[in-house]
Amino acid sequence: MEIILAREYGFCFGVRRAISLAEEALKSGKHVASLGPIIHNPLEVSRLESIGLRVIEDISELREGESILIRSHGVPLEIIQELKDRGIDIIDATCPLVARAQRMVDFLTSEGYRVIIAGEQGHPEVKGLVSYGKNNASVVSTLEEIPELSREKIGIVGQTTFSLERFREIVGEVVSKSWEVRIFNTLCDASRKRQLAVEELVDKTDAIIVIGGRNSANTRRLVDIALSKGATVYHIESWDEVLPEWFIGKDKIGITAGASTPDWVIDKVLEKIRELCYQ
Repeated sequence: MEIILAREYGFCFGVRRAISLAEEALKSGKHVASLGPIIHNPLEVSRLESIGLRVIEDISELREGESILIRSHGVPLEIIQELKDRGIDIIDATCPLVARAQRMVDFLTSEGYRVIIAGEQGHPEVKGLVSYGKNNASVVSTLEEIPELSREKIGIVGQTTFSLERFREIVGEVVSKSWEVRIFNTLCDASRKRQLAVEELVDKTDAIIVIGGRNSANTRRLVDIALSKGATVYHIESWDEVLPEWFIGKDKIGITAGASTPDWVIDKVLEKIRELCYQ
C-alpha cells in the first residue's frame, strides 16, 4: 500500500508563530496563561501545558504576575483594552492575517460601511472581528443568513479559514442587492492551498485520512471538501484512532492535516499506519 501526502498540509505560518511565541515566553521564565486554547489542536495544547502554559477561559482567572497570551484566533477589542488598562503583560500571538482582517473591519466601520463578515457564528476569530464592527457587523455563513439590505454602503470581509466558494457566493448575492459594496478578500492563502491539495488527493487515492482537531474549522473544511468529492474520509485527532480495517483492499491512502496540526502528531500517525500495514 502506498501512502500519498498532500502537497500542502500541517502547520501554517500563523500557527507556527503562535507556538514559537508561547515557547519563547515560557523558556524566558514567564508565567503565561493562554486566553482559550492557543490553537485548535488538543494534543499540541496538552504538550504546551506540560511545559507550563496555563489555559484560561476568562481574564478574571489571571493570577498575580502572569502574562497573558492572545491566541492565534485573536480576541475581541474590548478584552485587549481591559488588559491594557490593567497593565497586564500581553503576548500577542494573533495570526497576522487575522489581525489584518480586524483592521479591515475597523476601517470599513470608520468609513460608514455596514460590515458583513463571511464566517462561522461563534468561532473565536469571528467574535474578534465582530467587536471591531462596533455593533454594525453581521455574521453570515450561508446565503439564507444575509440580512435585508437597504440602500446603504456594505463592506465584506471573510473569516480567514472560510470556504472560498461560499465567500464568492455570499459576495455575489450581496453585490446583487446593494448599490455600493467594498470587498476585502481576507481569506488565508495557506488554508486555500490545503483545500486545493486535498481535492487533488481524491483522484489519486482510495481513502483519505485527515489529521487535526475536531474543533478546528480549517480541518473540518478539509474533511467536507473530500467528502463532497466522493472520497472515503477518516477524520482523526490522534494516532490511537487509526484502525487496521481502513486499509483492507486499499492500494493508495492519502494523508493531509489541518493548519493547526503539528508535525509530531502527523509523524506518529504515519508511524502507526506503517506499523499496521507493513509488519
